[in-house]
Amino acid sequence: MKRGLGLLSVLALAATSCSAPQEGPAAAPAAERTVGVGYETVVDAAHTLPALARRLDEVNANSVTISVGRLDWTAFRWDAHPELEAVPGRDHTAEAIKALGTGSDGRKRRITLTVDLLIPGWISTNPGLAGINFDGTRSTDFASVTALTTGPVGERLVEFVAEVTRRYQPDAVALTELMFDNNTYGGDDRDSYMLTTGTTDWPRLGNGDIDVDHPGIASWRSEALASVVAKAAAAAHSNGAALDMDVRAPWDDPAGDRPESGHDYALLASAADRLVVWNYFGLNGKGPGYSAELARAMAKRRGSFAISVGMWSKDGSISAADLAKGLEASVAGGATAVAVTPSSMLDDDAWRALRRAWA
Repeated sequence: MKRGLGLLSVLALAATSCSAPQEGPAAAPAAERTVGVGYETVVDAAHTLPALARRLDEVNANSVTISVGRLDWTAFRWDAHPELEAVPGRDHTAEAIKALGTGSDGRKRRITLTVDLLIPGWISTNPGLAGINFDGTRSTDFASVTALTTGPVGERLVEFVAEVTRRYQPDAVALTELMFDNNTYGGDDRDSYMLTTGTTDWPRLGNGDIDVDHPGIASWRSEALASVVAKAAAAAHSNGAALDMDVRAPWDDPAGDRPESGHDYALLASAADRLVVWNYFGLNGKGPGYSAELARAMAKRRGSFAISVGMWSKDGSISAADLAKGLEASVAGGATAVAVTPSSMLDDDAWRALRRAWA
């Protein structure tokens, strides 16, 4: 079964450079120190979990996020949808929890199960679920607004969250890749927009084109997404778990948010238990010091947050030095929960950087 890599969930950070960070006085580490483990480890490299567990012990990680799949494939057998099981007959989720959920000292780690909302496999067999761009092209990965809010994608999401929280009793579930870009302009979404706003059409420019930057579209997307997150949170709460929501970081203004993606932070904070900010500075032309600005801005908002430093960069991966600086800056800005993602991109230098940062 094809499972595109995409950007993995949310709570982790890493590095694969040969250069190590310089030694120096270390600030106290964040209270919650998470390493994110993606499906490429949970499913495709399950044999490496014992070694990963030892690494978590070495760096003093007290929290881990574990990918449990997408709505079109799962890392376990789901009786309601057995056809989605990635590897029949093997519960990779249970194996990962068993291997990583408890340190060698017997202390339990915080376990968050990550649900990825990209649905390429489902769209390939049910193209009507796909969001449609303003130019008429159909997304290969993202569901439409309507499919999420009143359609089968949103319904399955709630069922999925209820299933994994009931079955595995994690501390939390995290939703990742739940966002909108320009794939919200199909006929069903137009109807949704008009119903929500009381208008008779999309907002348009003088030449007749859809005004894709109109704030009304961003507001509609954010309200729709918040309604989906609230339903998923209720399902998690029913089984004693919290719900984390991954959000895109604002790169032009650290005090801003990303409503064009449906990520109005205030709305989402009222629906989710915590926002996890994708601080992927290596992909966005920022240095690791921007982590402090993000954390400082988030600390002034209502609600709980975590800063997730991603390993990715335009050149492949951030350096171990930048990894350490990003973590230090996040804590300096007021973050009490930090994450590193994904574990599969952490080389020896990066693990050494984590060990020093989290000592």
